[in-house]
Order: sequence, then C-alpha cells, then structure tokens
Amino acid sequence: MKKLLFFAVCAALCASCTPKKPFTLAGTADSSADGQTVYLYDYQEGRAVDSTVVAEGRFSFGGRIAGDVLRRVSLGRNFVNVILEGGDFTVDLTEHTVGGSEKNEQLNRFNTQYDSIGRAFYENFMTLKGDALLSEAEFEAKADALVAETNVALGDLARPLVEANNNALGAYAFLRWCSDLETPEEFDAALALAGDRVREFAPVKAIVDKHNALNKTAEGMPFADFTIENGNADSTAASLSDYVGKGKYVLVDFWASWCGPCRREIPVIREVWEKYRGDKFEVLGVAVWDKREDTLKAAADLGIEWAQILDAQGVPTDLYGINGIPHIILFGPDGTIVARGLRGDALKEKVAEVMAE
Repeated sequence: MKKLLFFAVCAALCASCTPKKPFTLAGTADSSADGQTVYLYDYQEGRAVDSTVVAEGRFSFGGRIAGDVLRRVSLGRNFVNVILEGGDFTVDLTEHTVGGSEKNEQLNRFNTQYDSIGRAFYENFMTLKGDALLSEAEFEAKADALVAETNVALGDLARPLVEANNNALGAYAFLRWCSDLETPEEFDAALALAGDRVREFAPVKAIVDKHNALNKTAEGMPFADFTIENGNADSTAASLSDYVGKGKYVLVDFWASWCGPCRREIPVIREVWEKYRGDKFEVLGVAVWDKREDTLKAAADLGIEWAQILDAQGVPTDLYGINGIPHIILFGPDGTIVARGLRGDALKEKVAEVMAE
C-alpha cells in the first residue's frame, strides 16, 4: 500500500513538472536608445530577471523557460508586455508590438482595442465637460452613463480572453480588466471566470487579497484593529482601537508627508475638526508609506493638532485595501465603518450629516 502511494505521488509530481524550453526574444528600438539598458521584468517574481544594452537600435534576450510567462520589456519609460514560452519572439519598442505566437498576436489585438475604448471614453468625457449648456445634474447623469457604457465595452472585450485562456494571456487580460471594475460584485463576477493558473498569478493574487480586504472593511463592517509598536510620538505602541470604538465618531486620515493631495486635504479636515471636535467627534491621522521624521515635520509645517499614529507604513493600507492616499474613513461611535473614501465637500457633508443625528 505504501509503495502504491509512493508511486502515485511520484507520478503526480512528474505530471506537474513542466520542462524548460529555449526561447529567444529579438527587439528593436529607436537608434537614439543606443547604449541604454533594456530590462526584462518578470511579473510573477516582481523583479527584473535579465538586462541587455541597445546597439544599433537592436537588443536581444535568450534562455530557457517553463510553460508560458508574462514579461515586460522596459527601456526607460517605454515598455511592451510579452508572453514568453519556448520559441522565437520579436518585440518592437517603437510600434509597441510583439510577434512570434498566436498568444502575442491576441495580446496585440487586445491592447489595441482596449486602448481605443479608453481613448474614446476620454474624448467623449472631455466633450461632455466642455458643454456649457449642461447643468451639473445633467453632466453627472451623462458621465455616469458614459462610464457604464465604457465598462460594458471593456468587459465584452476582456471576458472571452479570460474565459478561454487559463494561462499568461488570460492573466494579463484579467489584470487590465479588473483595474477598471468599480464594484465588488463586478470583481467577483470577473474572478469567477478565471482559471486556477490565472488566480495563482502573483499580481492577480495581490489584487484578490486587496479585494478581500476591501470587502472585510466595507461600509457597515466593524473596524479592523492594528497596532504600530512605535506609533506614538514618544515611540510607545499605538493602536487604532486607542481611538476608534470609544463612543465618538472618528475621522481617520491615512496620509503621507510627500503626498500633495494629502496636504491639500488638511484644511478640509481642520475645518471639520475645529467645528465638531469634543465628546462626540475626533480626528486621527495615520501616517503610511512615510519616514517618521518627515511626518513630524509635515505635521508641524501644516499646523496639524489632532492625534497621529506614526510609522504605520503598509500595515493599515494592506488591512483596509487602500491603493492610494489620502484615504479617509469615518468610523461610528461603536467602531462601525460609516463611510470611506471621503474627500472635500463630500467629507464635510458626511460629517455634518452624522453630527446632526
């Protein structure tokens, strides 16, 4: 019985092994790039795995590879994505195209059509924005309809590739598509179409983790606590629960000193803090992705007087699924998440609404 189990395990392991096959990738670039370094970036590993130098407008990569993988050929700010597997491939950094396989031809067509939909959206949106005859309500209604129409078009383009390709092509299509999905329901529906290889792709797994964090910390959910060991100004530990869930509404601003929009939001936060602070309302700043000394200097320069948790880095942003800052969340007296993503007038209106209750 043990021997049978041993052989079964060996057979399974052998079946799962993908042999490495040789590949070449010949590239062309503008001759002005001669002498510059081109990098081959691996999405799964999240790093550059090879590099070479442009000479007479040409460069090349080679090696052995298992299965199919998504790579990015980068030259300064110029880049092209390519699906590599065994075989010979070409990449043109001037035309932004890839050749050598049907997967890459599909990749080219997908990118061309996806970008075309995006450009059409931008042009139509700018036309709406420049229409002085539209009222604010009319503009918002037409803009919402344009967004909905564009999302349908993007989904119609990406969905067949995700469904039919449990490979690097499907993973790439999913990544582009999910970046434009607006609701958890849309994301869940798209993810349901993805095969196991797409789901195991590292960038997809990271997005799924972020999505799950957002679901767990959506409006109406209880707050998720975290502790930063040196989070207080005196380097003692600070927790979100030191402030949230203590019987007050707490407006929490996740920010950083280097973030321009964060700094521009401070006067808005100060306005509501000065108006409502007391037994029922308080403000807390949480410094993320920042250096402690830079946070303290910015707080002094900006005249921030409310409490701060320092050195939080990526702990709260991972926990709350925050992609960009400032990200401002309003917590209720019992710690329930009342609203998130508040900015400007919407922030002031929401605080005024709950304080009037």
